[in-house]
Amino acid sequence: MPSRTTPLCAMHAALLRPAGCFAPAVCVSGAARPSGCRAARVHTRAASSNDAPPSRVWHCPPPEKARTASQAASVLSKLPPHVLQRGGLDPSTQSATNQQAYLGSLADRFLPVDLSVKGLRVLNVDPPVFAIPNFVSFDEADALAALAKGGTKLVRNAKVVDLAKQLSAPMGENMPALAQRLGELVEDAKRFVRCDGAWLEGSDLTRWAPGGGGFTTVPPGDAFAFEMPSLCHVNKGKTTDDLPDAFSREDANERKYQRRAQIRVFLTDAPADEVLEKTQGDVSSTEIDREKYSAKFSICDLAIAPRKGTAIVTFPAFADGMPDERARVSMRASSGKSVAWLDLPIAVGLGHEGIKKPVTMADVTVTKVGTETNVGDKARDRNRQEWRANVTGGETAAATGGLNDELKKKLEALKESGL
Repeated sequence: MPSRTTPLCAMHAALLRPAGCFAPAVCVSGAARPSGCRAARVHTRAASSNDAPPSRVWHCPPPEKARTASQAASVLSKLPPHVLQRGGLDPSTQSATNQQAYLGSLADRFLPVDLSVKGLRVLNVDPPVFAIPNFVSFDEADALAALAKGGTKLVRNAKVVDLAKQLSAPMGENMPALAQRLGELVEDAKRFVRCDGAWLEGSDLTRWAPGGGGFTTVPPGDAFAFEMPSLCHVNKGKTTDDLPDAFSREDANERKYQRRAQIRVFLTDAPADEVLEKTQGDVSSTEIDREKYSAKFSICDLAIAPRKGTAIVTFPAFADGMPDERARVSMRASSGKSVAWLDLPIAVGLGHEGIKKPVTMADVTVTKVGTETNVGDKARDRNRQEWRANVTGGETAAATGGLNDELKKKLEALKESGL
């Protein structure tokens, strides 16, 4: 099984070299900090219309700010701010060799993907974050967003709508049935995340469990499985907790599957771009409002304001099934408009063994070497003398006037234990 902690820094640098116009990769490990470049407004040309509003992405907080404890403890491979300013990295600008290296790393540690999707952008290298523009049309996004009402609690400030009762109804005026369109979106998700070992036993629709989430039949081990898409929303002015994109190890083992990829389609417009004016002494400057995001990855400090219809793809669990906390994301709605999105999770069956417990120091067994039969008195006396010399600063007990009572007690305890 490949290591979950192997960084993708070498692949990251390879992705940026051939284009010539990009700066070296920003790789963060431990307490190291990325480049001091400042982020600015991002203009991403829409694939369907040059008049469409831009998607924006930036570091939040900016790179010059101190890292949090979670960030400092994580291995991250991020794009420089000026690459994010252009809407992310276009994989098609890279050589075939570098693309293959990227694909190999993704397949080894997460899941393989199709880098030839039109308009695809890399927003973060490790953990991988992709943006696919126009995953659904504006009309379809509006129709799905209109269904985002009520529901049950997903996490704090976020609700999920049960679509099971609406599957047979048209998605919108002059539109196909909701079930048909959701099935087509699942197929689109399969084409990007290359599910070559997809569970082919029946159709996805017949395996969707009533009530949303889960399956009527447990997926076989190592087979891809597709839960019913989840329609979620956040009310105006609210920020959610981190979304439950992956299960904990215990929950995944109980369910017999783990969510390995998440295709999150945004159904509402991004918050308006605002510029903040800052004055220091006689110097005035402007900067984007970094809090005007729809989605934020707190550990890799990536904030995104995707335009309507855009899919943001993440990988919330590693190839061995353990959750990747670096992919945790929260959602935010501006004071003027709610945010709605459609989740298309891609799961993989775990089989009877499930996700193995990671090895910790508590699992390390220390075995005593040496017994009364193979460690002589001379050796034990020598160990006591060396220990005594160490605690008295290299002097003998006679030279120091004898050991204090506490040290004498420790020596007596060692003698009684046979050391």
